Amino acid sequence: MDYHSPMSEHKTPAVVTLLQRLRELHPQAKQTTLREMVAGKRVLVNGRPALSLKMVIGKKDRLEVGDREVATSRKITFTHGLKLVHMDSDVVLVDKPSGMLSATDAQEKRPTVLKVLTAYFQKQNQKNQIHLVHRLDRDASGLLLFARNWGAFRLLKEQFFEHTITRRYEMIVKGVPRKKSGRLEHLLVEDPLTGVVSVTKDSKKGKLAILDYEVLQEAPKIGPAGVAHVRCTLFTGRKHQIRLQMLAMGHPVLGDPAYGLGTKGPEFSRLALHAAHLTFKHPGSGKRVAYDSPMPGSFSHLLRG
Repeated sequence: MDYHSPMSEHKTPAVVTLLQRLRELHPQAKQTTLREMVAGKRVLVNGRPALSLKMVIGKKDRLEVGDREVATSRKITFTHGLKLVHMDSDVVLVDKPSGMLSATDAQEKRPTVLKVLTAYFQKQNQKNQIHLVHRLDRDASGLLLFARNWGAFRLLKEQFFEHTITRRYEMIVKGVPRKKSGRLEHLLVEDPLTGVVSVTKDSKKGKLAILDYEVLQEAPKIGPAGVAHVRCTLFTGRKHQIRLQMLAMGHPVLGDPAYGLGTKGPEFSRLALHAAHLTFKHPGSGKRVAYDSPMPGSFSHLLRG
């Protein structure tokens, strides 16, 4: 949106700072929000991104503020194999590698996605915020969503709570399911001492887990019972949900170090589970946005035999 308009001669001095001008245009916005608008390259002065809230703005300068959903054009490289998928002033979406923790307690010495992003953004400005919206298992890979302010965080968490976010996963399972698609519903309970999750029939202890699955490709000659490429859509977000529900179905996820032990199947170097798709309502623009991450090449290579 172009906000260029003549300012009142008797009320406004010949020059003002960008901060003063933005406060005139957005009187309800906090200074942190205005700073994030500049950091996200949303504020243009005479067609170029503003560099600081302190820069001087003349009456003839043209000021534009872009939509919140516009991603930065800068190329960003994170450490530990973490890849940027999308970033704007409200959200950050990354592609997490297998083996990396999403987040944990302050005593954790291993790198986590939250630590890497926090270090990056606070290096730019100590007041920058980063908030984890959901988690991925350490051994899984794929799309992981973060919020850059509390307002965006609350709106995104509401969507997860109301199950209006679409989450799809790609995986390789042991064996070939007879039924090629369907819905799985189980009650899951977590052991408070070990953190291990199991299926239960006790409705007072278990939490309902629901997912839809679809077999996309079969490779019956790989391993003693074959393997299959399965896509699933989550309707709940329970800990280790996909891994437990596929195990309960008789087809554990390949390479699962916790729930796949003792089951027959080929060896695989990692958990064959990848968060491939996210659709959500953008907290800034209010539009439905969708992002995808391709299935790892090691999965495809296995299916080819």
